[in-house]
Amino acid sequence: MTVAERTAVAAASPPPPAAAPVPSAERTVRLRFVGARSDYWRLMVRGNALQAVTLGLYRFWLFTDMRRFLWAGIAIEDENFEYIGTASELLIGFLMALGILVPVNMALFYALLETGTLNQSTVMFVVLYAFGQFAVFRARAYRLTRTVLRGLRFHQTGSGVIFAVRAVLWWIVTFATAGLALPFMTASQERYKMRRTFFGNLGARFDGTGRQLLMRGLLLWFVVIAPLAVAVEHARREIDWVVVERLLSSASLMSIIDAFGKADHLAQAGGTVILALFWSTLAGIVLYPVFTAIVLRWWLSGIRLGGSAVASDLRIRPLYGIYMRYLGYLLTFTIAFSIAATVAALMAVGMLSNVIDFSVTSTPRDAAIAMFFIAVYVIYMLGCWTIYYVTVRFRVWQAAIESVSISGLSALDGVEARPAHCSALGEGLADALSTGSI
Repeated sequence: MTVAERTAVAAASPPPPAAAPVPSAERTVRLRFVGARSDYWRLMVRGNALQAVTLGLYRFWLFTDMRRFLWAGIAIEDENFEYIGTASELLIGFLMALGILVPVNMALFYALLETGTLNQSTVMFVVLYAFGQFAVFRARAYRLTRTVLRGLRFHQTGSGVIFAVRAVLWWIVTFATAGLALPFMTASQERYKMRRTFFGNLGARFDGTGRQLLMRGLLLWFVVIAPLAVAVEHARREIDWVVVERLLSSASLMSIIDAFGKADHLAQAGGTVILALFWSTLAGIVLYPVFTAIVLRWWLSGIRLGGSAVASDLRIRPLYGIYMRYLGYLLTFTIAFSIAATVAALMAVGMLSNVIDFSVTSTPRDAAIAMFFIAVYVIYMLGCWTIYYVTVRFRVWQAAIESVSISGLSALDGVEARPAHCSALGEGLADALSTGSI
């Protein structure tokens, strides 16, 4: 065959098939956080200043602005999340929660004052804890229904009462096992929540296990919890509880303290427990960033939404940097604020010296001093709160988001919308019980 003939045959032959494109389900997409920290600083400073002026009422608008900023900062390729909740919903939910909690608290405290027993105190704690867990579940449902991606809302089904009962039962087991059951409790509760979480008509699940979390955090347990558990068990065996009961029946507090001081075995056992508690507290503070990184990485890597899977490579070292930066900011702010407060106090005394004699005890002087210290306390606490939310919460959020990669993103294609309604009552309960989160 001549060259011309071979050329003609090649031209007439069909071209070789192109390499098949990689299915989109196999692609791995990295999340990005696109919010600017400087913008968040301005949002937090302005919001907390308005909180001080409005005596805390503005926090519903501040929380809404914070969520809108944080949600919008999460970018999946060229798409962003959106938060569509409103401040008025949070305010109404809080007022509804007060209508429920005020009578409940009054009834519990009345029962406690009437009986004053340890059992009554335990019941009161369990009831309030159950309310808190109910609030956590319902608040999550509210936030999901206000979270939008690709024009579709998330939502959550399930019962907050069942979730709260499960939490109480799990905490009994956790307490009985000195915290060893905590990973299994966390995994069980996460599975309950995620199995009832939906993006449109697409269901979610949680694949993390308690055993995985236990193995990752077991060393922390031995360092932080085990010494305290051993000390408490040692004290329980050494203490003669009949003697303790007799001492507690003394007529006055001072006689009780004096009697305990003379009981050598009680003092020794108590000293061991105090020393172990000091060690556990110190170790817990030092190792808290490690605990945070372990739990966050485990939780993020267990999330599944339809056929898509989340993986996280969050590291421990950046979290230590975050907390060290926070301590530096907090120390600097404390020193600067102390100087400013001192100067302000001297200026106020100078301005009011013609009206109030600060060298003599009087009602105007005491009122002026009380108002000044209240103002100083509120401003300082709001400043610390601002620093914490920007230097810790914001940076941890950013680090967690940027550690995430998602595979099988095509599973989100073709999702159909579903009704997503939930009141803000859970948010209000969580706010009132201090169990809420952003």
